[in-house]
Amino acid sequence: MATLIKKNENVVAPFYKNGVTLQFLTITFPGSVAGLTGATAAGVKSPVAQALEAISQYASIELIGTVSTTTLPIAVAALGGAFGTADYDSDGDTETFALACQQAIAAAGAVTGALQGVDNASTTVAAGVRGQVF
Repeated sequence: MATLIKKNENVVAPFYKNGVTLQFLTITFPGSVAGLTGATAAGVKSPVAQALEAISQYASIELIGTVSTTTLPIAVAALGGAFGTADYDSDGDTETFALACQQAIAAAGAVTGALQGVDNASTTVAAGVRGQVF
């Protein structure tokens, strides 16, 4: 069997994917989102989709984990290392990347109100996967 040798292959741990550092976040919704990953027959948007769209304003979402009742772990692409503290929303103050994502989700939720019974205005975002920071 033929073997392909990659001359420039380099493995860097932890959480490195094709030249991009993966930064993990956990989204915690104020109610159960199990089964709420798609729009309803009446066209009501998914609260999970709304949260992911809000985060995608700041970073490319690379991995989406499995919903565990109220939590969803994700990984975003962080070119050049993990996102630090910055003025992500250009409002004159600095915040962590997780807080910037949380504020973006809350702003989207404030505009639409509850989607499928879940109000994203109260959704939180934390660094790491369900409490485990890498």
